[in-house]
Amino acid sequence: MTAEFGPVLRKFRKAAGLSQERLAATSGVSVEAIKTLESGRRRNPRSITLRLLGDGLGLTTRQRTELAAAASPTERARTPRQLPDDLVYFNGRGRQVAELERLFTAVERRPGVVLTSAVAGMGGIGKTALGVHVAHRVAERFPDGQLYLNLRGFGPARPMTVLEALGRLSVSLGLEAPEDPDDVHEAAARYRSALAGRRVLVVLDDAVDAAQVAPLLPGASTCAVLITSRRTLTGLPGVAHLSLDVLPDDEALRMLEVIVGDERIANDPVSALSIVRLCGALPLALHIAGGRLADQPTWTAADLNARLTDSRRRLDELSDGNRDVRASIEFSLTAGDTATVAAFELLGLHHGEELDLRVAATLLDLPIGETEERLEHLVDLHLLESVAPRRYRMHDLIRSYVQETTARRTDAASREAARLRVLRLYLAMAWRSRELNFQTQLATDWGVAAWTAAAGNLSMDEIFAWFDIEIDELAAAVRRAVDGSPAEQALVAKIVLGLLPYFHIRRRYPDGVALATIALATVGSDPFAAALTPYELAQQCGAAGLYEQAVDYMTLALQAPKTVEYAEQHAEAEIFLGEFLMELGRLDEAAASAHAGVARAASLGAEITEADGRLILGTIAGRQDLHTVQDQEFQRAVDVVRRRSTPQAAHYILLHVGISYRDSGQLLEAAAYFELCRTSALAAGYDHAVAEALEGLGQVELARSNFSAAEQHLRDALDIVQGTWQPEARIRELLGQVLAAADRRTEAEAEWRLALDLLVRHGSHRAADDVRGLLSTSDV
Repeated sequence: MTAEFGPVLRKFRKAAGLSQERLAATSGVSVEAIKTLESGRRRNPRSITLRLLGDGLGLTTRQRTELAAAASPTERARTPRQLPDDLVYFNGRGRQVAELERLFTAVERRPGVVLTSAVAGMGGIGKTALGVHVAHRVAERFPDGQLYLNLRGFGPARPMTVLEALGRLSVSLGLEAPEDPDDVHEAAARYRSALAGRRVLVVLDDAVDAAQVAPLLPGASTCAVLITSRRTLTGLPGVAHLSLDVLPDDEALRMLEVIVGDERIANDPVSALSIVRLCGALPLALHIAGGRLADQPTWTAADLNARLTDSRRRLDELSDGNRDVRASIEFSLTAGDTATVAAFELLGLHHGEELDLRVAATLLDLPIGETEERLEHLVDLHLLESVAPRRYRMHDLIRSYVQETTARRTDAASREAARLRVLRLYLAMAWRSRELNFQTQLATDWGVAAWTAAAGNLSMDEIFAWFDIEIDELAAAVRRAVDGSPAEQALVAKIVLGLLPYFHIRRRYPDGVALATIALATVGSDPFAAALTPYELAQQCGAAGLYEQAVDYMTLALQAPKTVEYAEQHAEAEIFLGEFLMELGRLDEAAASAHAGVARAASLGAEITEADGRLILGTIAGRQDLHTVQDQEFQRAVDVVRRRSTPQAAHYILLHVGISYRDSGQLLEAAAYFELCRTSALAAGYDHAVAEALEGLGQVELARSNFSAAEQHLRDALDIVQGTWQPEARIRELLGQVLAAADRRTEAEAEWRLALDLLVRHGSHRAADDVRGLLSTSDV
C-alpha cells in the first residue's frame, strides 16, 4: 500500500535539514500549504506542487518517484480535484467574492448543518465564473476533495436527472455501482455515507431547480456546497442566497481591457463606455464583444461600438459561434411553461425602462393576479427584475431579444390590439382624474363612460401617484401612437387632454406644451377635440410663459364651432386670452377681451368664470395704476372664491391677486393674499400651490429687506418643488438674490449655479442667460 503523502514529505524535509519555513523559501510553496500537506489535512497535491517541492528539497529521480507515489493515481481518484480552471481574466466582484469566502472559511459550524450557498442570476451574468473562482480560493479548506458537476439546468441538452447526478458524484468518490441502479434513495444514502466525516467542497453548477439539487446535498457538516442557478432556489432550507447583478462600469471596462489585451479600450474611453452600456454590462456579452475586438486587430473601439449601436443587429453581433447571448436567453425560457413564454413574447411591445403590473395585465389582456403570477415566474428565471411592488425591469439585451421575438411570433393585428388596450388604459386613468376635479361641460359632453371604465373608482391622488411613476412611458406611448394606426392616432388628443390637469398640478408645463402640440396635429375632424385642444394648449403655454403662442392658440380655440356653441367655454377663452395679451403688454386689447368674457359669464350666471375674469381685469387695472378699480375687481373675485369656489380656483385667484398687488408695490396687501393662498392650498393638499404662495411671500420679504424671513419662505418652497425643474430653478434664482442682498455671496453663487444647471439641462436658454448675468455681475 502506498504511504501517506504527509509523512513522506516530512521525511525528505528533515533529511534535507530544512524547516517548513526554509522549504517554503526554496520551493515557492507557501508555509501554510506545506503545513497542510504534512498534517494530512490535504493529502493529494497537484503535479506543479510536487515539482516545486522536489526542486526545493533537491530530490533525486528515485526520491521524486517515491514522493509522487504517495500522491498515487489510485489515491487521487478517491480524492477528487474536479474544479475547472479559474479564469485568467476574472476580475471584480470583490464584495461577492469576500462574502462567499467568509461563508466557506467560517471557523464555527453548527453540527449537522452543511454550509450551502446558492448564486443566482440571469444567463451570462457570471455565476459559474464566480463560483469556480471562489472554489479555487477556498479549496485548501477541503483537503478531501472538490467535486464539480454541471447539472445542465439551462441549455440545449435536457437537465441532468437526480439519479444521473448521484451516479456521477458517487463514481468521483470511488464508489462501486449500487445493487439497484434505479433507486434514488439508495443512491443518495450511499453518496451521503461516502462523504461522512470528510471535508469535501461540492460545486453544483447550472441547477434547474431546488428539486434537482436537494438529494445532492451532503449530510455531513464537514462538507460545503456551492450552487449556481438561473433560479433563486428558495425551496432549499438554510441556504445563503447571493443574487448577481450586472457589473459596475469600472469593473466592466477593466474586463474589456483584459480580454482585448491592448490599449484600444484605454485609448478611447468614450467608445469603451458605450460598448459597456450597449452590452448592458453583462459579462457574457462583454466577453463576446471583447473577444471580437481582440480577434480583429484592425478594428478600433469605435468600430465595435458602431456595430453594436444598431439595436436590430446587436444580438447578431454578440455571438462568436461558441457563445451567444440570444441562445443564453432562449435557454432560460426553456424552463418556462407555455403561458409564461407567451407572456414574454408580448412584452416586447413595452418600451419603457420599467413595466407596471397594471400595464402588463392590459398588454397581455389577462387579470392582474394571473399576470403577476407569470411575471413572477419570469423573475424567478431572472428574465425580469422586480424593482418594487408591482414594478418590473428588463435587462436591455433581454428587451432586444423580446422585441425581435414579438415581431417574429405575433401578427400586426394582435400587436395593434395590444397597443390599443394600453392606450385605452392610459385614457381611462387620465380622463378619470380629469372628471374628478377638472371637468367642464364641453369636456363632459365629449367624454363617454367607457373611457374611464378601466380606472375603476381610483381617487385623483391614487391616479396622480401612478402618473408620477408611469408618466415618462405614458408620454412616450402617446408619441409613438402619432405614427401608429388611425385607431391609435384617434386616442392621442383624448389622452393628452385628460393628462393636462396633471401637468398643471405638478407644474410640468413644458411637458404639457410638448404633448398638447403633438395632440393638436391629430384632432382631425373631431369638433370637441378641435375646441378643447388649442384651448388647453394655450393654458399650458401661458403657464410656461410662452405668451405669444398662448395668444395664437387661444385665438384658434375661440374660432372653433364648439367653443362658440358652449357659451361658458367661450367666456373662459376670452378671459384667458385677455390674460395672455396683458402679459405681452397689450393692455387695451387685454381689457377688451376680458370684459367681453366677464359680461358673457355674468349673463350665464357663471360666477367662478366671472371671478376669473375680474381677477384679470383687476390685474390690468393695477398695471395701469388704477388702484381703486384694481381693489374693486379683486374684491368681487375674492367674494366669489370665499362663497362657492372650488379649491383649485380659490388658490389660483388668491395667488394672482397677491402677485398683482406685489407688482404694483402694495406689499402688505400682497403678503395678506399670499398667506390666504397658502392656507387654501394647504387645505386642498395642493403642494405646488403652497410652494407658489411661499415664493410670493419670499419676494415680498425680499422687497421689504427682511432677508431671514425671505430665505425661510424660499427654502420651505424648495423642499416642496425639488424634482420639478421649472419652479425649482425659479426659486433657486430668487433665493440667490436674497442671499446676495444679505451679503452671503458664496451661497448666492451656489444657488444660481444650481438654477443654471437646471435651465441649461432643460433647454430654457433665455432664463439661463438671465442667471448667467447674475453670476457675472461685479457684486457677486
